[in-house]
Formats: sequence, structure tokens, C-alpha cells
Amino acid sequence: MSYSMKQMFDCIDGQDLDGFLNFLADDAVFRFGNSPSMKGKDIIRAGVMGFYSQIHSLRHEVTGEWINGNVTIIEFDSFYKRHDGVVVGVPCCVVLRFNDQRLIEDYRININLGPVFADAPEPHLIAA
Repeated sequence: MSYSMKQMFDCIDGQDLDGFLNFLADDAVFRFGNSPSMKGKDIIRAGVMGFYSQIHSLRHEVTGEWINGNVTIIEFDSFYKRHDGVVVGVPCCVVLRFNDQRLIEDYRININLGPVFADAPEPHLIAA
């Protein structure tokens, strides 16, 4: 993964919202899973803060990256530690579109978070 994308995901995994938002254009569009799109840094901040409040912590392990012009696709295994201490891993793919200033103008997270919030996650999804 490129250095700047590594820095961004370090911010995400560290729940550093200001650091994360520095990678976005002011009018960025952000969509998380099947949730409605959010537009603009203030709305994105509120949405991501709301998500962070539902988990204890998270981390991403990159499994692939593809770059074509102003589009970057990154594939992950994402691990979420719930407030009950259970860690659940799910696959994830992120599509990023950059503007001319190399700020993200369109950020789409393709993920199924159902297992993360299930009462009893499937045993094969629970990480040690």
C-alpha cells in the first residue's frame, strides 16, 4: 500500500478523525456499506464518530491494492473489537476516487458488517 494510504489507514485504525479527514476533499462523498452516502467533512465526521462509538477498536490488514489513474481499490481483512471484547474479522473492499489535488473526493466502503454486530458471530469469523 502506498505510504499516504498507509498513513490514512493508521489514522482510521487509531480513530484519529482529524488525521483521516485531512485525506478528504471538503466536498467528499463517503458511503459505508449499504448506509446512505454522506457529503462534506462535517457530516462524514459525525457519521464516522457514530460508527466508532459502536466498537472498541479496529484494524485493517491489506490483501490487495490496484491503482488506475485517479482510482485506487484496496482490499482488506478488517477486524473489529466489540465492546464485549470479541474480535470479528470480515473482508472489505474500498474504492477511492481522487481529485486533481490527490484528495479523496469519493470514498466507498464495500463491506457486510452484519457479523460484527451479530449476537453470536460465526465461529470462523472470530479472531484470536
